[in-house]
Amino acid sequence: MCAKPSAPGQRVHLRAVLFDLHLTLAGYRPHFGPPVPEQVSRFLRDRKVSVPTKAWEAALIQVHRVDYPRYGYPDWERYLARVFEIVHARPKEPTFTAVVREYQRTKWSPLPFAKEAVRRAKGLGLKTALVTSVARFRFERDIRNVLAGIDFVADGNTFHCEKSGPKIYVRTLQALRVRPEEAVMIGDELEGDVLIPTRIGMRAILIHKERVTFEESQAIGGNVVARDLRHAMDIVGSWAGTAQRG
Repeated sequence: MCAKPSAPGQRVHLRAVLFDLHLTLAGYRPHFGPPVPEQVSRFLRDRKVSVPTKAWEAALIQVHRVDYPRYGYPDWERYLARVFEIVHARPKEPTFTAVVREYQRTKWSPLPFAKEAVRRAKGLGLKTALVTSVARFRFERDIRNVLAGIDFVADGNTFHCEKSGPKIYVRTLQALRVRPEEAVMIGDELEGDVLIPTRIGMRAILIHKERVTFEESQAIGGNVVARDLRHAMDIVGSWAGTAQRG
């Protein structure tokens, strides 16, 4: 049976903070996000390669959630080669290279307070981890200053699973050598960042900038909602402080 998350006022032996990537620690830089499927489909059609928009979109999702966790492609060339294979398209080399270059233009940028959040976690004596389904090669170089304070990074291929199930959390906690009840996950997605980790006994903080709906509040249950990452780390600090005073 999973342990029930402790309330903020209770004695908490917090030893680790796990962070989500997208919209928690980092986001796409303005004008440098991945090309939308419509653009790719139109580009290919102009070069006599027929790939419907929905087919390209579905293939990207399959590679993200199934093939990357299984095979761990190290770069955009091999990642997108698998996408083309799924849609049964064989573009000429110049066309393939042009598509790859468009995705290589994708850039990540640390969000406000990201580096400070990790620094605060370390200042509290907590272990840190980044847990994401996103392929590591896509973000590692762009947010290296934030990752410098992260003890362990788990992407979709690290344990051959992504964040739609608890395995990635179980294995990350094992790598950090902490128990579920000693860790908190911070992220912006209700299912992957809150409901799944709490099923194995972790605590979780949902970053939610807007007012939580009744349905969301019911799903969140006894977990905590924060306005932003700074607020989330204030909550973590209060929990860690409670443990130290206890």
